Amino acid sequence: MNRIVKPTYQKAFEVHQFTGHVAETAKNMETKVSGGGGGGSSYRGSGYTAPVSITSTTVVHDQVFLISPEGKEKSFQLQDFNLACRSGNELTIYWYIRVGSSTGKYFCVNNHTTEKEYFSSSEAKVMFLNRAWILLLAILGMVMLFQANTIGLLVTAGCVFFIWRMIKTAKTERLAFFDELRNR
Repeated sequence: MNRIVKPTYQKAFEVHQFTGHVAETAKNMETKVSGGGGGGSSYRGSGYTAPVSITSTTVVHDQVFLISPEGKEKSFQLQDFNLACRSGNELTIYWYIRVGSSTGKYFCVNNHTTEKEYFSSSEAKVMFLNRAWILLLAILGMVMLFQANTIGLLVTAGCVFFIWRMIKTAKTERLAFFDELRNR
């Protein structure tokens, strides 16, 4: 399937896939905890204490060994897919590599045995939309808005319209791409 996809608002990428039966699988979870705040002061029975904020996120790591019908074995280390698979299941793992790059990222796993698909929604968005352009247009729009004149307002309106158009186009292209992927 190694084909080139050329999104309107992102650099082109090549889609790769590998299909095989699961020989072995392992799952690990990593919890990241961060916090801040607390502290404060008191003087003669009065004072304040800053609130404490603690957050945690759990990252799921899946390691899967697949053997293709031709007997080729490949291992995959996936992050935040949380696959449900076992030995013998048939999987297809998809990844993309930007044109001009030698490495890529996983974006979809299809378990043919259980008929379940797993997507990296954050990676799917990055595939079709360059967030740097949106940030640049947003900054330009904000700067021009503070000019408080007709030209500034027109430029700001143009930036807002173009950001909306970029997001809409990227979403349409992304949905069409994944529909095509599902129907293969």
